[in-house]
Amino acid sequence: MSAPATMRAACAPLIADAVAGNADVITLGADGQALFSQVIGGRPDRYVETGIAETNLVGVAAGLARAGWRPIAGAMAPFLVRRAYEQLRLDISLPGLPAVFLGVGGGLAYGTLGPSHHVVDDLALMSALPAMDLYCPADAADAAAVLRHCLPPERPVYVRLTARQDPPVFAGRDPGDPRAVRLLREPARAHALVLATGRCVAEAIRAADTLAGRGVRVAVGAVTCLRPFPAAQVRELVAGTPRVVTVAEALAQGGLGELTAAAAQGLPARITRLAVDERYPPVGEHEELLAFYGIDAAAVERAVRDTGTAGTGGAARHDDPRPSEEGVQ
Repeated sequence: MSAPATMRAACAPLIADAVAGNADVITLGADGQALFSQVIGGRPDRYVETGIAETNLVGVAAGLARAGWRPIAGAMAPFLVRRAYEQLRLDISLPGLPAVFLGVGGGLAYGTLGPSHHVVDDLALMSALPAMDLYCPADAADAAAVLRHCLPPERPVYVRLTARQDPPVFAGRDPGDPRAVRLLREPARAHALVLATGRCVAEAIRAADTLAGRGVRVAVGAVTCLRPFPAAQVRELVAGTPRVVTVAEALAQGGLGELTAAAAQGLPARITRLAVDERYPPVGEHEELLAFYGIDAAAVERAVRDTGTAGTGGAARHDDPRPSEEGVQ
């Protein structure tokens, strides 16, 4: 069996198809050509290389968009989001230009490269930009589904991509509409619901499968679209479950947990939010950092098990997303 594709490998042919099928689509990269390899090989006139200059990347994309092009731009997520944030706001999101930005290595994916390459704040930062749609796919197939929906560009979009092969959570099935919550585990009369985004969807599935062996029935929903957030669907799912856990490889502020809590306001479910806290990040492998911040499968298991599976009654309770010392590995 072949290894699962990376998100970049899954996205590259879709980008090339968008270029081939639309005379006004152009691509831009900042010293990273894996996403655009097929465009470079087949239509090099539709690729602009800005080098390690993310602010220029966004500025050039904005200029091309104002001239009638529809840009698809890609760069390493920590530098695309942080270095070029002002340009993304003023040049792209405020005027609502049609441009898709692909941030490679979001979250803790570049773990061994240290804090300069960790970007757990990209989702919060990008969600603060006017008119910017926001996607955090769970695996390569999900990333491809996002691009099929977003290309050719019609509005500002940010897509967080991982940097390497991830567990294939949608293996053997159509990811469906990335704007909706997709249930990957759907037991009858679930004791708990776990909503996850990005790489943490795989962790949620691992936790649910382990708990199933212990008689605890856990539903798992993949939430890829964080803006526009599927609030009505999330509220319906939460209303049918006494116990909810959210888990995301991102800061708690402005993330999946807060969005879920807002959607579930007034419901009796108890909601626990697992997210990255504010401790200084160590250098380590991706999986080690997920465990350090309490957002891996073991942490999801604890969140479901340690707080029980019965509802608390009354208004929804939203637990503090910061992990306890016992949750730190």
